Amino acid sequence: MERDSIFTHMQAIEGRFNAEGLTLYVCTNPEELPALLADVGKERVHPMSEVSDEDLQSGRAFWLFLKRQDRCITCISAKSVDLGSKDFGNYFRGLAASRYSGRDGVVESVSQPLVDEMRGRLIYFGGIEVAPDERGGIRRLGDFAQYVKLLAATRWDFDWMYTIIAYKHRRLADDYGFNGKYRNAISWADPVPEGLANDQMILGLNAVHFSHIVSSVEPGNL
Repeated sequence: MERDSIFTHMQAIEGRFNAEGLTLYVCTNPEELPALLADVGKERVHPMSEVSDEDLQSGRAFWLFLKRQDRCITCISAKSVDLGSKDFGNYFRGLAASRYSGRDGVVESVSQPLVDEMRGRLIYFGGIEVAPDERGGIRRLGDFAQYVKLLAATRWDFDWMYTIIAYKHRRLADDYGFNGKYRNAISWADPVPEGLANDQMILGLNAVHFSHIVSSVEPGNL
């Protein structure tokens, strides 16, 4: 029944987009991706949000695009990661070291609440971008962020979903649909990598809360 609820929410959001002349498009083709990102105006994907060609082709990741006619105006990526017996701190340190070659200690510390709570099968969302001339629609951005979470939940079993945002954007947590807010989540070694900061927040949503929400609120009102 939960899966039916998920699809009902997705249909409601799609209906709002269609009423604005907007459509959604999922990309798992590495060859197609660069042109779609360029369409949005995204010049580069941050190293911590990159997904590999293998991840896309194997079904472990996808990019979601919002399109106005034939032009992509918004994008975000989703990736499934199974930590197994590894804790989040060790996973994140290893990920950062792989993205910043030669800086094994680029992550100084990961907050204890994250290490204690975020375990098992994760879904990470990153690389969100809105075309410059399409910015300012918070309801549309919220719908887009909610939709990608719903879509990911139809593809992968998970224990936690998470994303990383700047502290100044913390009020977006509700619009994006995350109930867990982990402040000062990651401490980076100097020099802090470009685009990152020690006051960034990780937003989290566990599977139990996700299931409760999708099953208990009116369609499209996540």
